[in-house]
Amino acid sequence: MTAVSDPPSATVVLDGEIDIATCPAIRRFLMAAISGGDVHLAVDMSGVAFIDAGGIGVLVAAANRAREVGGSLSLLAPSRQVRRLLDVLHLDAILPAARRSGGPFVAGRAA
Repeated sequence: MTAVSDPPSATVVLDGEIDIATCPAIRRFLMAAISGGDVHLAVDMSGVAFIDAGGIGVLVAAANRAREVGGSLSLLAPSRQVRRLLDVLHLDAILPAARRSGGPFVAGRAA
């Protein structure tokens, strides 16, 4: 996990597998990134090879928390497997796609 910050925007890069073993650390990391409030967070998912229901739960909880404090959370470059799972679960509105626009990401826009 890494974070690149350009307040009030930040990009968090996740890679590998997001599962029961990695969820607690990812949850802490995302919640800490959001804790300041009014943060627009893009989660770069391009390196995520696998995500389970627990991982989706962490992303949904972080997105909800970000909205509660006036921010947002979007997914940047989710893999085919992640997109498929989000489609099946109808979570596009809760976890919208983000796209880069030459600099920081643009939240809520389809890639």
